[in-house]
Amino acid sequence: MLPELTAQIGVLQTGAQALGITLSEQQMAQFLHYAQRLHDANRFLNLTAVPPEHTVVRHFLDSLTLVTVWQPEPGARILDVGTGAGFPGLPLKLAFPQVHLALLDSRHDPFLFLRPLCEELGISDVELIHARAEEAAHQPQWREQFDMVTARAVAHLWALAEWTLPFVRVGGSVVWMKRPTQRVEVIQARPHILRLGGGEPQPSEVAVPHSDIVNLLMRVQKVVPTPTPYPRAAARVLREAKRFKQAIEDGERGSYSG
Repeated sequence: MLPELTAQIGVLQTGAQALGITLSEQQMAQFLHYAQRLHDANRFLNLTAVPPEHTVVRHFLDSLTLVTVWQPEPGARILDVGTGAGFPGLPLKLAFPQVHLALLDSRHDPFLFLRPLCEELGISDVELIHARAEEAAHQPQWREQFDMVTARAVAHLWALAEWTLPFVRVGGSVVWMKRPTQRVEVIQARPHILRLGGGEPQPSEVAVPHSDIVNLLMRVQKVVPTPTPYPRAAARVLREAKRFKQAIEDGERGSYSG
């Protein structure tokens, strides 16, 4: 085990406690094995730019801040869209092993890492979905089948809403992980969120323990089914979302020139 990782045991334990989570020795060992394997695999796969000494805070505790706005219950079905190396979904599964977890990504590399990792960690009830979100969300085995859907640092909220809300059952929730500087996206995407079957966005700012990082967690409850045409082709959704980024940039230029 890397010295940088063993030195983080106390940080993981006290950080989790600050979020209301108590980890057993077995769970602590699982998290450290996860961190070690992430470091090993990252030499061959493009999984993370975070150095080993920051893995606990910037990946594990960052992911676990989700519990401040949505508390996992035994049997809950969770989907992590655009999971990459498993964040934020897999840390939630390690902390709450009785949930059902599905990890979705369109790239092949993450599953070269995640599939053997889940076996090594000895966890079950994890579904790996190698697919594009806009295609998987039209499949009956996944459409509106999840209690909570989450995504971290993936696209503008306009696009993110269309790629995630169709997976959520009516009465379930989606929680998007952003930074406070991206709060304007909530205002921009609100009409689209409502169109997709979501209720009013509920943003919360949550500090990541042992850091100066603050997450903007945006929870939306699914109130009615998502209309059948959604999600649409990714190119169209991204084209629509792009106009908001352009509007922000144009507004900043205007303020500088004023």
